[in-house]
Amino acid sequence: MGGFVHIEIPVRDLKRAKTFYGKVFGWTFRDVLREYVLFEIPGGGVGGGLFKVKKVPTRAAVNAYLEVEDIDAKLKEIKKARGKTLKPRTEIGGGMGSWASFADNQGAVLFLWQRSSPAQQTGLPM
Repeated sequence: MGGFVHIEIPVRDLKRAKTFYGKVFGWTFRDVLREYVLFEIPGGGVGGGLFKVKKVPTRAAVNAYLEVEDIDAKLKEIKKARGKTLKPRTEIGGGMGSWASFADNQGAVLFLWQRSSPAQQTGLPM
């Protein structure tokens, strides 16, 4: 108990956001309300929702990390999909992997995390 079970991302344009996250991360979507869309992560994991706002906050209130196999490759995909790298790949140290941050194609800020090795457990060790 106490793990993340749902993450919500504010967006100005639901259609653009669905295209961005579907293309870059392979998420699937289910429209549930006029201004709210649920997303699912391939292979399981924490899902969440995209919700429509008039202005996307420029600073995330909660830092949500997305696990990826290769941060550098994912940042290239993000750029190609009109997102922006905010902080390039940075080693955490202590065998805890690497992280980076990006803004999606509407300005929402999210983070990427990559394991230091395939044998490393999911999530950052405490």
